[in-house]
Amino acid sequence: MTPDEGITRELSLGEVVSKTFSLCRRNFVKYSALFLAVEVVIGLVSVWAYGAFPLPTLPVNATSQDVANWASGFFASLIYLVGVVGIVSLVFGTIAFGSTIKMASEEVENKSVELGAAVRFAASKMLWMWVLGIILGIVIGLGFIALIVPGIILAIMFSVSFQALLIENAGIGGSLGRSRELVGHRWLKTFAVFLVFAIIVGIAATIVSVISAPFGYWSQLVSSVLSSFYQPIIPVATTVYFYSNRARIAPSPGSSVSALMPAPGMKFCPNCGTQLSAATTFCSNCGAKQPV
Repeated sequence: MTPDEGITRELSLGEVVSKTFSLCRRNFVKYSALFLAVEVVIGLVSVWAYGAFPLPTLPVNATSQDVANWASGFFASLIYLVGVVGIVSLVFGTIAFGSTIKMASEEVENKSVELGAAVRFAASKMLWMWVLGIILGIVIGLGFIALIVPGIILAIMFSVSFQALLIENAGIGGSLGRSRELVGHRWLKTFAVFLVFAIIVGIAATIVSVISAPFGYWSQLVSSVLSSFYQPIIPVATTVYFYSNRARIAPSPGSSVSALMPAPGMKFCPNCGTQLSAATTFCSNCGAKQPV
């Protein structure tokens, strides 16, 4: 696997952050338009759902019968509300996430970045992303239940699985294995990378929450629109980090040839391949007589 044109070596933490914001800034309109469209759809559906399935309030000084009636109505509305918003968010959110990875990948490889093509590609991979997401959710969730630390380790281990799935078409099992290979020996750095971006996104989300709060009934829609400006950060960052580690473990040009050449004054045993001194008559490993 050859190093990628845009990232030909492992990037430091600072370089990952810088490269991420460089890519986001360069195609800001495309990333923002994608997430803005998705968030507007989800926001409008949410507003409609809250109106169509209002959550009943418990009367003051309610009797036991009032509580029973309230509970049945509350949970029925909640199920409809969560179901409608959840399905719409899952479909459109998955497409936005996959499209962003695809566009960031194209940009890193110095290819043409086309929003429409990225959306179609992500839509074609949506079922595979769902399957991978379910597997990761179960595995990482069980890890968090087991005293939290195993969950963090598993989250780090499989942090670039979606990139392996979409960029390398590695399949479900192959994506998990590829992610573990790429972040191997970089556990602390991977944790630091995701911690930094989690803080950045957390600060942005807090600012958006403060701005949208005064809008009352429409605050959810306003929040959804404003969040489209920072939501591309995580998929772009993980894609940059994916390429950084891919460049790190990629063999350097000519390394496979040099590995087959004996050092000066040395030779390989034709029987077992052990490297020996050129003056050796019998192999120290298998005892075979060496050609003159």
